[in-house]
Amino acid sequence: MHVIPAWTHGRSTRHSGAVCGADNGPHTRVTAEPSLVTCPDCPDAAETELIPDDASTGDPHLIEMLREASAGHTRKIDGVVVDGTTASAILTVYDAATPKTQAKIATLPLTLMASLAWNILASEREGAAE
Repeated sequence: MHVIPAWTHGRSTRHSGAVCGADNGPHTRVTAEPSLVTCPDCPDAAETELIPDDASTGDPHLIEMLREASAGHTRKIDGVVVDGTTASAILTVYDAATPKTQAKIATLPLTLMASLAWNILASEREGAAE
């Protein structure tokens, strides 16, 4: 068996469609020629894809990882690098919730947690402005 080295586009596992020259065709996102990887996001995205996840949906340590992210430590959850502001928003809503609601929030995928947190905080801000 002969293995050919190839560069895989950093966003290939989570995004469909062409992004840059790394695409040899629909949904392939692989090239053996690194000079074809020309979009500015590719090198950083590829490095990010290689970072192992610190936690995933339903992980009992998920909230702990969010607390570390809000303290300024880089954490990757469900394949997404979490910034401190988003982690703080999620934790603000989580800490204000009842234990029953906290258990429900902790089982949500990270993208839904963030969306829920930002929506709740935005509605609180709008309510305070009135």
